[in-house]
Amino acid sequence: MTTDEITIKYHLGFDPHPSQQDAIFYTGMGCVATVEYKGFQVDVYCDGETRANLLDAPQGEIVSSLFSPTDFIDAGIDTDDALKLANDQELLDWINNSWFDLYCFGEHLDAVEHELDEALKVAEVYLRDRAHSEKIINGEFDFSE
Repeated sequence: MTTDEITIKYHLGFDPHPSQQDAIFYTGMGCVATVEYKGFQVDVYCDGETRANLLDAPQGEIVSSLFSPTDFIDAGIDTDDALKLANDQELLDWINNSWFDLYCFGEHLDAVEHELDEALKVAEVYLRDRAHSEKIINGEFDFSE
């Protein structure tokens, strides 16, 4: 179907919560979404592994190690704001972090973002550019516009 609209299909089994944009909330989920525009599509993946040590504030000792979205949520770090606060209070010692990246039919596009809404915006720009380039290649673009 050809449309002027961007469509996003999530592969999570749920729609992402607006307060959970950081990649840590999607670690291990693989292909998070497919973005489509005018017959072109790109997949948004959550790549990498997450590992952070949760520290107690006074002593700086490790309370627990956090690997999955559930680990963070169970530790009370269940929103982007809570994650920022924990970072600001130096309660997290980061070992690894995950990120979002784009793939087009398996080809890695190296378009790294750390928040889902930003990754979706980059996907949209990529697809609009692809569609525009296709029009030029096919001689369908009116350069007088």
